[in-house]
Amino acid sequence: MSSKEDIENLIQREKRALLDPPTFDQYYLSVSPPELGSSPAPFLADCTGSPRSYPRRLSTSLEAYSENSGRGLLDDVTTSVSLRTSNSTKKLGLIGTVPTFFVLLISFGFATLIVAWVLTHQDDDPESGGLGIAAAIRNGSFVLNEGKRSEEQAQPHVILRVLMFSALASHLISVTSAFLMTVVAYRAAAQWLSSSETCTLSNPTPLQFGLLCRTLGSSNVMGFLKSLQYVLRGTSRRASLAPMFKKALFTSAGIYILTHAVGVADIWLHGTTFSTPAMRPGPFTEPAAFGVDFNSTLCSDRHSRKAKLPCLCSREGWAFNYTDVIRTGYSTSFNQSDSAFRVITLANENGTAIVIPGPNTSYSQTTFVANTFAARAQCKSINNLCDRVPEGTGTYTGNCSNIGYPTIPYILPDDMGIADYVFGFVNGSMAGQAEGIPDFPKGKWLTPNPTSLVLQLRWSLHLNTDLVINQGESAVDVFPTPWVTLYATCELAYYNATVKYHPSTDSWELLNSTLSSPDFTSILWAPLIYQHATDQIRGSVIGIAMNRNAQDGVMAALSQNLGRNALSQVAGALQPVPALEVHLMRPVVLGLYPAAPLLFLIGLLYLYSGLALAIFVVSCTANYRAIVIPREMTGKGRDSERSALDLVQTYLTDPVPMVSELFPGWDGKDRERSVAKDALDMVYDGEGSRERLRIGLQVGTGRFGLWRRTGRESFAI
Repeated sequence: MSSKEDIENLIQREKRALLDPPTFDQYYLSVSPPELGSSPAPFLADCTGSPRSYPRRLSTSLEAYSENSGRGLLDDVTTSVSLRTSNSTKKLGLIGTVPTFFVLLISFGFATLIVAWVLTHQDDDPESGGLGIAAAIRNGSFVLNEGKRSEEQAQPHVILRVLMFSALASHLISVTSAFLMTVVAYRAAAQWLSSSETCTLSNPTPLQFGLLCRTLGSSNVMGFLKSLQYVLRGTSRRASLAPMFKKALFTSAGIYILTHAVGVADIWLHGTTFSTPAMRPGPFTEPAAFGVDFNSTLCSDRHSRKAKLPCLCSREGWAFNYTDVIRTGYSTSFNQSDSAFRVITLANENGTAIVIPGPNTSYSQTTFVANTFAARAQCKSINNLCDRVPEGTGTYTGNCSNIGYPTIPYILPDDMGIADYVFGFVNGSMAGQAEGIPDFPKGKWLTPNPTSLVLQLRWSLHLNTDLVINQGESAVDVFPTPWVTLYATCELAYYNATVKYHPSTDSWELLNSTLSSPDFTSILWAPLIYQHATDQIRGSVIGIAMNRNAQDGVMAALSQNLGRNALSQVAGALQPVPALEVHLMRPVVLGLYPAAPLLFLIGLLYLYSGLALAIFVVSCTANYRAIVIPREMTGKGRDSERSALDLVQTYLTDPVPMVSELFPGWDGKDRERSVAKDALDMVYDGEGSRERLRIGLQVGTGRFGLWRRTGRESFAI
């Protein structure tokens, strides 16, 4: 047991410790029995360096503690070896760099990952509105190709990865707030060390220190709210706020706001994002004969103007020696399933007809660009423009010389009446009434493009002769009964066209078209002049003419059907050719991410990383003297140093060092423990009932609290 002189030396050291208040255990629990009834006087210090009052008998308390604890009390205070301050300074070390790196990895890393993923997976289809952030802002959303959709699954699905990244970032950001608080604590530690060199109001009060420790150490919103409650108290109810307390609290508030704003942005993004199936192109390696060209084997030179007649034309008929050509033309005209081609009309291209692959060609899963042929007709009714002949209660078309067609109506030889004809006109000459193209004067068969046609169609009404039709607006004549007659002039243009097929909508797009040459046009229109399509054209307009007798409706139907049949009849002279830019369309899922919440989330993550970096840089500029640990304490044969900045940061984020102040070990190692690198090593953690803490209301002091057993205390709870 220590001598009386050692105890007196200890008392003298305590008097010289100006700002080292006694611990709870030393003061409240180690007093001798006669003093238990009196309340302790506070420990006060002024700037002169001497304590104002400290009435308790410390020697008595230390003797009591030593007597009851059974340990050498003065082993920790009588040695000549002690900690000292180094002349060198220490800046923020690895322990402050690691949490900052983790925060930046999560915030800056996820923000950059989302931006990179969005920009590299944007859908490049023109229907998606274009690439880039500016295009997404303009369109209101980012359209991302999320990958192939498996058709084998009952409910095809893919992972919307941006939502996954957003959820991970939102969750991990809430975790990183604890790490960022440790960096904030370094800045507060530097300010506290600086203000502690002078006795000023810049130092925090015990309550402010406790609140700051709870706020920075727990990263709990309740701790922050409790600190905020303290700040909002009136100045009459609290002490003035230390600058380091205010700065640390405001910085913590910014971190809490950003952390929860990221969560709100994540919920906003999840609530507004949706997906939709789509078809997108991929590689296609199989033969793709989806284009159309003229079969040059049928003609030695299809563009020769020196020939007596156009290719495939003769006095015997059109393609007279090519039965397959004629058969294919009729099968195409009637849209039969075994036809090599089909002719469709593009409604959004003014009724333009185009030749496409037949029903047996499998191209529904591909997109491609192909060369083909197109035709467009513009027809005009001339029934009411020609001279009119009275008949009963109405009139009918007499002669069209007044509009430049003296042979219309064309009456069959021997006055056999009016029949169905499609006449071709070239420079005032008419053909089609007898032998077809040979009806033109010799060598005058070359037609300009667009071609000029006159249609004369007649069918029987087979209805009551009293049927009355408004003659002024009618596209047909109903006299003489029972005949219905239609006369129209048409301009028919042929084109070399380029089209694109869209499998997602099963539609065709006309990319460009140029008028075919007069030589080639003279070949293409020949089946019409040979009357190969006349019956089909008449049949297609009968129903329209008898139900919608207005000229506009009838002429629109006539124009559409004339263009379609003009290409159908010549389809036998065409052949499939390879298409261009062929891609196999794959089923994919498109993710539509609204631009506002996504950019808001990215901005918050970058702002959070910027805040973390700024706090780290400011903390790095702070430095403070190091604490030298003598070699006798380290046991390594050399002195070591411990950063005072790291120590204060530990006090601000961990309550364990305060426990070491309240309950020292008195085993000769308290000094070493006070500068331990791990907070777990700062507190004596001995065995035995005397080292266990008790809590409750202590009899005699009338105080509720913690104490360590000394053998003489009594408690009520």
